[in-house]
Amino acid sequence: MSALIESWVRAGAGLAPEAVVQVRDEPHCPDPGCPLRHTSIAWKDAAGKTHRTVIVKPPAYVRRPDVERALRLIAAMR
Repeated sequence: MSALIESWVRAGAGLAPEAVVQVRDEPHCPDPGCPLRHTSIAWKDAAGKTHRTVIVKPPAYVRRPDVERALRLIAAMR
């Protein structure tokens, strides 16, 4: 599933094939307000700037619209 999520990030962020994209399945943190599992995504753009986002679902449940929504939110914050 991580490879599929990576491909969606590459396509949505317009990244080159050699760009570094990391997708991690993060377990529950000790804070009671944390979700049970979430997907952390990090990548570097062409300018070398690192971007990070979290999707509050395990990777197995992440779908393309989730990634697209996260990328739109990051773009809106620039």
